[in-house]
Amino acid sequence: SASLGLPASEAEMRRVKEALEIDDFSDAVIAGIEYTESYLTQLIPRDCITVEDANELAFCLEGIKKDGEMKKYCAALEVEEPSTFLEALDLAIDIDDYELIDNEQDYAWNALRRMGASEEVTDAIQGYTDFEEMGRDMMEEDGVRQTGFGQILRLSKPFPKPEIGPAMC
Repeated sequence: SASLGLPASEAEMRRVKEALEIDDFSDAVIAGIEYTESYLTQLIPRDCITVEDANELAFCLEGIKKDGEMKKYCAALEVEEPSTFLEALDLAIDIDDYELIDNEQDYAWNALRRMGASEEVTDAIQGYTDFEEMGRDMMEEDGVRQTGFGQILRLSKPFPKPEIGPAMC
């Protein structure tokens, strides 16, 4: 057996193949995976993992952590609920398709700016508008979802509305 700390360079990958006396990692069995952030263990599926995909995810996670976007990635994982390791990797690769939302008021302000409202317009309506309520309404319309890591928006298309089942009284 051999341990491989990820992300690993090509030279390190070759060294481990030589130590295992294999030509391809498909000939190896992955005995376990440990994440530096323990909560990723619950969020990332562990089925059908290849060493190459695990290495790619490790490089992505390194960049996500460096950019301070780990909470965003975890929120995306929580909402998207990937069923395979490869789907979790795809989320990491497409992390720029998600945005963490700080609060309702800022969301409303930013939405008005995206609609073309100038700073003068937003200043003029500031005392007459409930920006928190406006932000909540806009967030619901845009499909923002609450997670244990914060509120998250998918930029490419809204998350589907959560299904609400029958309620018991």
